[in-house]
Amino acid sequence: MSVTDTSPSLSTPTTPDGPAAAAAKAVELIAQQYRDAIAGLQTIMPLLKFDSRQTRRIAASAKFAPGLIEPTIAMVTSASLMKDRNLFNVEEAEFALELRSQITPLFQQLASLAADGLFTIDSKLSLSSVKALQAYKLAQHAANQPDGAELHPYLGEMERGVMKALNRSKRSAPVPTPPPAPTPGELPPGAKGFMAPRPAAAKTAEPESVADLFDKALDDVTKK
Repeated sequence: MSVTDTSPSLSTPTTPDGPAAAAAKAVELIAQQYRDAIAGLQTIMPLLKFDSRQTRRIAASAKFAPGLIEPTIAMVTSASLMKDRNLFNVEEAEFALELRSQITPLFQQLASLAADGLFTIDSKLSLSSVKALQAYKLAQHAANQPDGAELHPYLGEMERGVMKALNRSKRSAPVPTPPPAPTPGELPPGAKGFMAPRPAAAKTAEPESVADLFDKALDDVTKK
């Protein structure tokens, strides 16, 4: 006799007319327009692949361009001693200067557009994350009711998500190391007279529970 698994699915329902399907369809239209625009941009001019290992070397050389290229062009095109030596590619230099003048501002606009796009996406994720944290707090109370057992798997998954976002993991309480036994006739450290002071409870920066983690996360993301 087979046993049917009745545990709830924690994945988002993907019904043909559900919110997930509607969101996917709407965003796919946006994404396709960006794909088309990027594909068009890539055909305008051959671009070098960004290489972080070369940026410092290239920047160190490029900083001489504003004050050096134009005088060099004037020299090799005007001075008779330099005209026939073929030491400098004037056409290449002129092209590079025009790129800096006309195309650099456009790429700066594209960089700003990309930054705005990423900020917009993070802002939308932030809004939903705050509401999700608030929903967790409500569900946490509801789960303690007699009919709240069905919420426990969802709360467990949300707990793992927050712990991961906070880069925290459950830690067992540290086992205190007993102090060394005093030698005969010697009082323990801190002892005065016949009675030693009662040691203060050890303070820890760890939240006492997962609920504390959620409270801290909720406070952090709602601060202005």
